Amino acid sequence: MKDAVITNIIRSQIVEDYLFFFENKEYDGVIDLFSDECTITDWNVGRVHGKDNVSRFFSELFESVGNIEANITHIHEDLSGALTCEMVLQIDSETMLVADIFEFDNEDKIKALRAYKGS
Repeated sequence: MKDAVITNIIRSQIVEDYLFFFENKEYDGVIDLFSDECTITDWNVGRVHGKDNVSRFFSELFESVGNIEANITHIHEDLSGALTCEMVLQIDSETMLVADIFEFDNEDKIKALRAYKGS
């Protein structure tokens, strides 16, 4: 149990680091957090698999938007290793409720990110 708690603390920090890099459109910082066999699923592009494709996804996203602001409302930690981050996300003039579900590999790299947009 103690190891699971420590792992979740580390992974919560990774999620916060991801959101910091995401907000600031720091491409290298974001990409360094992902495993080589990562997958992203979101409401606009569907499923993107592999670090090269995920890299392209973030590059195109960061080039296409001006301002990104993510305000975390909750981070839910699951003892199985998945974390869910609820937030209010503003991209340019659009404000939305978003839940990101993060899964990690054994090296604490993000292996899967599933983003869900609320109303």
